Amino acid sequence: MEKVIIGKSFMRVSAAIITGALVNDKPNYLTIGACGAMSIDPTIVYISVNKAHYTNAGIKENGYFSLNLPSKDLVKKTDYIGIVSGKDTDKSTVFKAFYGSVKKAPMAEECPINMLCKVVNIIDLPRNEVFIGEIIETYINKDYIVNGKPDFKKINPLVLAGSNYWELGEILGKTYTDGKALIQSK
Repeated sequence: MEKVIIGKSFMRVSAAIITGALVNDKPNYLTIGACGAMSIDPTIVYISVNKAHYTNAGIKENGYFSLNLPSKDLVKKTDYIGIVSGKDTDKSTVFKAFYGSVKKAPMAEECPINMLCKVVNIIDLPRNEVFIGEIIETYINKDYIVNGKPDFKKINPLVLAGSNYWELGEILGKTYTDGKALIQSK
């Protein structure tokens, strides 16, 4: 297969995540495309947010943010909160806010999965701030639990790939098990 150069970066495939923060004592939400896990125990995650975003001030002031995993039916709201700024538009009523044990970061009730994160570090990059947080509470709508675990087929989370929203397809394999045949054949 012939490879061609298309530019410096194309690393944009991730779950669409809605970040919640209190800004000036009001819930504010922002769609994030740069988010991921950094550690399993403790559960540490990161979000990378352009410095121009209104949400950053609330995260820094309160020391908390939320991660909310939207399902397919929330694509329009997810896109909307990513294109309008909280500086100019009140986004506090786009989702019904709820709070965990710490009342410092709103979570979107409509999203099937919500995580409350405590900031443990902030990395200053030229254009972005990377907020590193420890997940201290995770909530899931009970309708999406099968055999005690989240059923991602039911949840049908939004995925960002390139400049589009996608939905999940079929399971192709089980992590850390389907490759065993390759290891055993060596």
